[in-house]
Amino acid sequence: MAPTGLIFTPKARVREIIFLGTGTSGYVPNVTCIADKSSKCKVCKSSITPEGRKNKRRNTSLLVRIDHPDGRERNVVIDCGKSFYESALDVFIEHGIENIDAVLITHGHADAIFGLDDLRQWTMHFGTSIPVYADQESFDTIAQAFPYIVDRTKATGSGAVAALEFHIIEDPYTAFDCQGVMFQPLRVEHGMYIDGSPFYFIGFRFDDIAYVSDCSKIPEKTAELMAGCKLLILDALRWTPHPSHFSYQQALDEVRRLKPERTLFTDFCHDMEHSVLEEQAAKIKAEENIIVEPSYDGQRVTF
Repeated sequence: MAPTGLIFTPKARVREIIFLGTGTSGYVPNVTCIADKSSKCKVCKSSITPEGRKNKRRNTSLLVRIDHPDGRERNVVIDCGKSFYESALDVFIEHGIENIDAVLITHGHADAIFGLDDLRQWTMHFGTSIPVYADQESFDTIAQAFPYIVDRTKATGSGAVAALEFHIIEDPYTAFDCQGVMFQPLRVEHGMYIDGSPFYFIGFRFDDIAYVSDCSKIPEKTAELMAGCKLLILDALRWTPHPSHFSYQQALDEVRRLKPERTLFTDFCHDMEHSVLEEQAAKIKAEENIIVEPSYDGQRVTF
């Protein structure tokens, strides 16, 4: 009970998250691994079986479900890539999710933005627009890829395009309100350009959750914003090093540095077999008491 004379104002809170995708830009399975009869890729081949379904991975993406004090649930999508339609078809139908209230874009790669065109199903059906948050570089890429979405005068035919309201993240170190929840941008490096300058990715911290799905380096200033989170969702592409992603060992070193209560690795390529990752997680928990579990498409985490 609130003290006499004070009015308690309920706040929006994250109720659960659902992984719409936990794979790379190329998906798992790779078609070539399935079509090539001589291929020895066990991960891709198992992914099309009921037993290996957790090896089937679409583009990395997350659905954040928010309990809002006005009583209407909010749904925020982080990244809307090439496989968004397929992910939504599975997850949205299974869980009775109807609306999308906002989209956050982490970077301008195809696996993060190429599903934006599919949002017209929602905007046309409900007759509303969807706010989209992105930094300037990502917005510029979207404008090149989908000029008719950014400028509807460039639409052809019937002009039936997604109605999106773009909001530029001007300061990568200042939190902003999205559907009643404060989202803190997390600026990390995701490889580099040919001239050696870093390509930046914007992850997000919301409530006690930090989400960084594509990353090769976490600057100290960003690490300070991530420290102390209860749940860390972090890139762990493969066992061996990669120029624009953390390897499993590099990701594990970051977990030791940031010290979250629990970590879910994501963005796996077809080198990473889910059951092997589970075995590795059990080994690390037994030896170091660190929780580093593999995520999978469709996984729900409730708070």
